[in-house]
Amino acid sequence: MTPEERSAAVDELEASRRRLLVSLENLSQEEWGRRPLPDRWSVAECAEHIAAAEFPVAKFFTQAALLRPSEEERREIREKDDFVRRFLRDRSQRGESPERILPKGRFANKEETIRVFEERRAANIAYVRETSDPLRDRFAAHPFAGVLDGYQWLLHLAAHTDRHAAQIEEIRSRFCHPFAPSPSS
Repeated sequence: MTPEERSAAVDELEASRRRLLVSLENLSQEEWGRRPLPDRWSVAECAEHIAAAEFPVAKFFTQAALLRPSEEERREIREKDDFVRRFLRDRSQRGESPERILPKGRFANKEETIRVFEERRAANIAYVRETSDPLRDRFAAHPFAGVLDGYQWLLHLAAHTDRHAAQIEEIRSRFCHPFAPSPSS
């Protein structure tokens, strides 16, 4: 990971964190838990899903299940940075989340959900700032985007958070009090 890539990853992780937190501001308990439609997630379920998906990057990249693509495959994967940024933010495409990160009522309330997300994201940002791990040489399959390298998995975390923060903003604009981001966002 180059210094520019490191800086971009940190910036994207921090920006998506801020966007999520702003999207969760000033929600009543009813707004937090209300589903906009019976087959759609509530704000609480979106937030739980984001927190559940915020996996510990440092551990993820040491797993034995990591892939070993050929040199040609590595070159193709390396070209996917912008695709990851765009594809995972694209709300026009829906997919089924992996079972392990589906909303299941893991957290007692909004505060716990946010605390867990904040702790996990802070640990991931600290890892990105400090790591000397060769992230461009670590590969794992993503259920929708195909094989990604370690840097692209960082981009994925930011894009995934942005995707669902946009979903929360949409829920709020349609079914809750008007969404008004704070002036600092």
